[in-house]
Parts: sequence; structure tokens; C-alpha cells
Amino acid sequence: MDKDAQIEPADRGTVVFVCDPHWEGHGRAIAGKLGAPIHLLSELRLDDLTDAEQVVVDADLRDMDSVGRLKHALDRVPAIRARTFLIDEGSGERLLRVQANALGATRHMVRKFALAELRREYSVTGRARRTAAAETALRADAGGASIAEAEHSLETLFEGMLSDATVSLQAVSQAAAGVLASVRAVGADAWLASVRRHHEGTFQHCLLVTGVAAGFAKGAGLGGGQAAALMNAALLHDVGKAVIPRHILDKPGKLTAEEFEAVKLHPGAGFDYLSKQGNVSALVLDAVRHHHEALDGSGYPDRLRGAEIGPLTRILTVCDIFAALVETRPYKEARTPREAINVLVDMSIGSKVDYAAVRTLGGSFGVPLPERFGDVVRGFTVTRPHG
Repeated sequence: MDKDAQIEPADRGTVVFVCDPHWEGHGRAIAGKLGAPIHLLSELRLDDLTDAEQVVVDADLRDMDSVGRLKHALDRVPAIRARTFLIDEGSGERLLRVQANALGATRHMVRKFALAELRREYSVTGRARRTAAAETALRADAGGASIAEAEHSLETLFEGMLSDATVSLQAVSQAAAGVLASVRAVGADAWLASVRRHHEGTFQHCLLVTGVAAGFAKGAGLGGGQAAALMNAALLHDVGKAVIPRHILDKPGKLTAEEFEAVKLHPGAGFDYLSKQGNVSALVLDAVRHHHEALDGSGYPDRLRGAEIGPLTRILTVCDIFAALVETRPYKEARTPREAINVLVDMSIGSKVDYAAVRTLGGSFGVPLPERFGDVVRGFTVTRPHG
């Protein structure tokens, strides 16, 4: 990525929730949405907080036993400088704020608004916008104008989902059509390379999926409604990630169980949000909800199998995986198109993805594959060592 493209705000870091049994239900609801570990105050151990960079406290500050436990725990981890306390509105609010401050609070949040505020704070929409110079550099690159317009659509979509606002799907369709026209003009490889030079993280992935889908549509000769549906699905497919914290989406290492459960919420969240817009086609909605399903039933969120997964969704799934493999991340090298297609071939042999979609995508990126799936399987069993 161009280092001058955008300056990210300080990393929000690892967040840990601490709550009373009295507020356990509310605390678990918020922690679950953010993929954060949660600890009951009555069972809190010092090592539960040693890796935390932020702590969110959801406790009854009128209860002196809770206050004493909190003071004992937080005094022993002075390195945690960000301490958010959830409080209730009302006549006792001032007293609660004073009590929280005595425990080292760096800020307060009204309990009923906390989830929305924390989601916005931790979302990828919290990233800094690119500078004017970086915007000019992007638009001067191959396909840059269409990339900038698609990025703007993503920003609008993510912000709309966070605030549960209505967005213009016509603008999304126009941006998607612009990407398809640009890829047809400059080629998929050049377009994807421009994305990698100017973007990182979640937005890089969303744009790459859209560009890969355009490459698929171009290679397959799709036109009219088919191409439009695929392009719209590609640009919309990860809108549900608006509610997943950036520190999870862009984590360099393996996700914890809690973090992976949070990530798995995004297809359903995106589907629910787009369903309320009223003008997204059923085929596109299906692809948004099911792009992480697998033919053998091992995917999510609905564990669909085989024929339950529609053609558009099968195509979007392979475009999504291909994009993830060729994207650049600080902790991994980007795969070449050939390497990415080889991974997808292995996945098709393992009954995860549709071979016909993989074959078409391979042809679109200069990686020809046998027409008959049986030839692929026979070649696999002959050329791969046993054991």
C-alpha cells in the first residue's frame, strides 16, 4: 500500500470486558458482538487482564463490594490506560461518574448506547480518510477512478449499516458497473494491482473481490443482468463487516474462538441490513448471506450443502477466496493467480467449492484447467504423494 495514502488512527488494541453478575447478560451481549473476552468480576484473576490494552467495565458502582474488587484488580494493571465505564442515566449519574473516575476511568458511556458507540469506534469506518495528494495518485493509477468510486460506495454502505440508515443501491450499482467497465478496459491484473498499491485491510479485500468478480464476468462473457448481479453481490458481500471490530478483521495472527464467532456474524448481519433496503434482488441477498457456505455443508451461517447453494453464490465464493489469497497483508505474501487457482482446485476436490466456477475463474486469469472434473481428480491422485 502507498504509505502516504492514509494515516490510520491509533490501534484500538485488545479489549476485555469485566462485569458484575448483575450485568452479565448485557456485558455478554456487547462482548459477543465485539469478539472480546468477558470476565465476571467475582471470578477475575490478574492474568485475565495482562494482555489487555483496554478494559470496559460493566458493573454496579453503587455496590461497595464490586467497587472494592474493581479497585483491587485495576490497581494491579496500571499499564491499561484506556478504561471505559458503562453507567446508567438518571438522578444518580453524577455520583456514578465520580465513582468511575476514582477507579481510573478514562471515559464513560451510557449503558444503553454503549454497543452502538463501541461498534462505531472499533469499526473499519474509524480509519482516517486519504489525503488529497493520495486521492490524486489513486485516480491517476490504472482503473483508479473506478476504484475511488467503489471505495466511496463501501464507506457509505458501512456507515449506513452502523447507523441503520437507508442507502442508495442505485449508487452501488453504478459503482459496480464502473468497476466492470474499468476492468474490461485495463485488465483485471492491472486493476487489482492498483487496489493493492493504495489500500489495505478490509477495504482492500472488498475492492479485490469486486475486481476479481469483474474479471470473472469478463472471462465468462457475462452480460446484462448476470454481470450486474455478480458485480452488485461482490461490492455488497461484506457490508456486514461494518459491525466487526477492525482489530479482529485485521488481526495478524490466528483468531481466538470468541473473535471467530464475531467474524461469523457478518454474512447474516449484512443480509439483514440489505433486506431492509427493499430493493436488493433475492439472488444478491442470497449470495451475501451464503458466500461462506461450502458444498460439503461445513460452511456458515446456515451450513447449506450442494444444490442448496445457488450458482451466483458459488461464483461469489470462489471470487472471495481468490481475492483473499492474492491480497497483500503485512503478515503474509500475496499468492500469484496461479497459486490461488491451485488452492481453489484443491478445495473443489475436497468438496468445498464448485469446480465449474473455479475453472471459469482460472481461465479469466490465464490459468487454464481441464474441462472435466474427473481429469482433475485423476491428475491429483497421480501427482500427489500419499500419506
